[in-house]
Amino acid sequence: MFRHPQNHWPKILTAAVVTAVGLLVFKYLPMSIWGREILFDASGHVASAIFVLYVLWFFIDQNKSWRMPFLIFSALVLFVIAVQRIIDNAHNDIGLLGGLALGLVAIAAAERKNVRKKLRF
Repeated sequence: MFRHPQNHWPKILTAAVVTAVGLLVFKYLPMSIWGREILFDASGHVASAIFVLYVLWFFIDQNKSWRMPFLIFSALVLFVIAVQRIIDNAHNDIGLLGGLALGLVAIAAAERKNVRKKLRF
């Protein structure tokens, strides 16, 4: 079923706002407290990459045969970013997990209606 593109803008804006606020709280605030050399601040590269991949998903989702290759591509992109950030000594595992969690929370906030249908407590 084709969805009108205007319906995607509120989801994209919600994910962008949650990502931006999360980076302010979990990246820039800790950096201002403990200094720029800390490794446990949330990775802005991972969170931003997840946001960009989420936006790209709206185009990929229209063709079912592209979904699985895109998910593999997304996992590969996030893996390469994570390895590069560790090699560059810019983040540790806590910082990378923080960026991953932030990206997933942003998507969950944007897709809250679908998430509520899938998860019941």
